[in-house]
Formats: sequence, C-alpha cells, structure tokens
Amino acid sequence: MKKFFTFMTFLLIGQFGLISAHAQTPALKQPTLNKPTQSSEMSQQAVAKADTQILMIRHALAPGMGDPSNFDVNDCSTQRNLSQEGIDQAKTFGLQLKKLGFQPDQIWTSQWCRSFDTAQALGLGQVTPLPVLNSYFQNRSVAEQQIADLKKFIMNRPSKGGRYVMVTHHVLIGDLTGQWVGSGDGVWLLLTGNQNDPWRVMPFSSGSPALPKR
Repeated sequence: MKKFFTFMTFLLIGQFGLISAHAQTPALKQPTLNKPTQSSEMSQQAVAKADTQILMIRHALAPGMGDPSNFDVNDCSTQRNLSQEGIDQAKTFGLQLKKLGFQPDQIWTSQWCRSFDTAQALGLGQVTPLPVLNSYFQNRSVAEQQIADLKKFIMNRPSKGGRYVMVTHHVLIGDLTGQWVGSGDGVWLLLTGNQNDPWRVMPFSSGSPALPKR
C-alpha cells in the first residue's frame, strides 16, 4: 500500500509539473503582414499628385535610314531592324528606368518592328501597338493629320498621376516637340492639363537617364 501511495504521489507531481511547464511556455507569435512604409505611401501620393509623365523615345539602334522599297508593316524581313547593339541598348535602357523607379502604366509603340522590338526589350510591361506612332518618313503627306491625331490622343490622358512610354521615330518626335533625338534617346512630356499649352518638354538621354524635375 505504501508503495502505491508513493507511486501516486510521483504521478501527481509529474502531472502538475507538466501543467506548470505548459503554462509557462510562451505563446507563439502570429506573423504580421508587412504594411506599406510611410515613405512608400508618400512616394505613391507624390506620383498621384505629379504631372503625368510620358517618356517618348526613338527606337534603339537600327543601321541605315528609312525602309526598303518592298516595306511591309506585317513582315519584319522587309524592314530596317534593330542590330544586336540596338537590342542590348534597349535592354540596358529598361534596366536604367527600373533603377530610377519608373514603372509605366502603359507602353505604346509604333507598329514598325524596330520600335516594337525596342519596346519589348525594355522589359517594363505589356506592349501595345499604336498606329498613330508609326513613321511617315517616306510619306510626309500624312504628317499633319497624324500629328494632330497624336496630340489629341496625348491630351486625352489624365493630367495627373500617369506614367507612360511611347516608342516611335525621330521624325515624329521632331515634328511634335521640335527636338531632334538620337537612337534610344527621347523627351519627357509633362502634361499640364492646359488645352492651350498641353505639356512641358524635357530632354531625355539614355546615356545619362534621369527622371524629369517638376
């Protein structure tokens, strides 16, 4: 009998010990979700309040001038296309924009293969062909109407908070802005919301890229 009480005593002590130990074990912390930092929220607010930015760039390096006489917009083999240097230039350009924190809401491009391939190589998002960005270098008769259509398209964008990329040709950039640009370079259009003075123009160089100053 004495042995039985001794055994029961040890059993109760063991049970209370386990209960005590369990009670002292700290509860596991629930994982917390990462919330946007104040600085990131401020950055998003700054973008929303800033003038809409349109980066209009000339396609990357494509040796030659104009297009062959048998040009077909649906057949890249009949067009002047990017060289390997041009492809690399566009890829580097895209990486530079990412480092600057520029993420476009939309990317539009001329239907010409050298422009479309430039836009794709940027690696900044989905690319949408936009005929109003096509070259008229070899058909200047359509220039006036096309520039008018492009102006209307741009002015229909929101004047605040937008970020866009347009990949096109030097003849079009020159006629629209009065700026001549080299391959891979371009201009910033900062929309004002003023129908009479719809944007401010700032140069953009792929050799020393920078975001536009307000």
